[in-house]
Amino acid sequence: MENAKSLGSDEAKSERLRFSNLTATDLLKYEIMRKRVKKNKYSKLAKDVGFQDIKNMTGLSIREGNIEALMGMAQSNIYAVTAELQKSEYNQLFSQKFKNKQDSFIPFLYFMVRPHAPRSFKIMLQKLTRSIILRHSLNISGRGSHGKARHRIKYYPGIPEFDLNQTLFNYLQNGNKFLGYNDIIGIKRRQRKRSVVLMLDTSGSMFGKLLLNAALTTSVLTYAMSKDFTSIILFNSKALVLKEIKTQNNVTRLIDQILETEAVGFTNVSAGLKKGLKELNKIENIRKKVGILITDGDYNRGKNPTLIASKFPKLHVINIPPESQNEKSRDNLTRGQLVCKKIARAGRGYYIPVKNFSEIPRTLMKLISKI
Repeated sequence: MENAKSLGSDEAKSERLRFSNLTATDLLKYEIMRKRVKKNKYSKLAKDVGFQDIKNMTGLSIREGNIEALMGMAQSNIYAVTAELQKSEYNQLFSQKFKNKQDSFIPFLYFMVRPHAPRSFKIMLQKLTRSIILRHSLNISGRGSHGKARHRIKYYPGIPEFDLNQTLFNYLQNGNKFLGYNDIIGIKRRQRKRSVVLMLDTSGSMFGKLLLNAALTTSVLTYAMSKDFTSIILFNSKALVLKEIKTQNNVTRLIDQILETEAVGFTNVSAGLKKGLKELNKIENIRKKVGILITDGDYNRGKNPTLIASKFPKLHVINIPPESQNEKSRDNLTRGQLVCKKIARAGRGYYIPVKNFSEIPRTLMKLISKI
């Protein structure tokens, strides 16, 4: 028994001795291969690693698909990471990852390196990011939302759809004796024009999450409501009309505009709502006029947004909790969540909380189907 303990103790000492001989670069490489720590750990390890070694570890992170390592090293030495990524050899690798749908890291790379990258490399990553967003949005939106109203019509040869319940009722009314052409009721679907303004909060910066969500959400709305009137508003300290409600859709241009935007500044929800309401009021003779607000609700600029929210015909709120909210506090509503609830109540719309950014596009799609 004592021999077994002694053996175990010797092995532990040997393991500690082995790790004590490792350099900072060795430790970083070890953690990159393990993929078990968060970006802050990689960032701390990278502080003791030289420029050239960070470049080498960047290449290793890409090959291993370790995005946490890339983000961590970029936090520590963005210049070394960018210097490695701009090599032409990675162009084919990025394209192959996109082709194989192993490309979830590319948008995050784009947002991390875009302030420091050479123009050619930045454009290459931006094009791939745009293509990834378009592909995801098409998968989410499918054939678009069901924006068609059902109208009953009389039977004619080749009619594509029937109102079976009404037809059966007419048959029963005739005593189950016969079914005439006049008893058969058809259905015709007519496109129901809607007017929707989407207002997206882009205040602050979280490695591109806000802008990536804004681009994907905008793309989903554009595809799903291609025959409707839509407007896109981005807001932080101020509000920007990205797409006016009477202009035609150009989803590629919209995505590029968002990808080139900076997610910075304070949060002025009222500014976004004011711009949105102004766009919504440009369309007349439309029954369905709706605003959709996506924000954490924790405003620190502008007036109380519930005042302007009450002026919307209908205003729905998709509320995402702040990035800093931890597990213990999730049972208690934050100030922003309470504000979002009040905005939705004032706008006579739905309050829809989501847990993270990835839920927003599909949540938006479900909401559109109800409008």
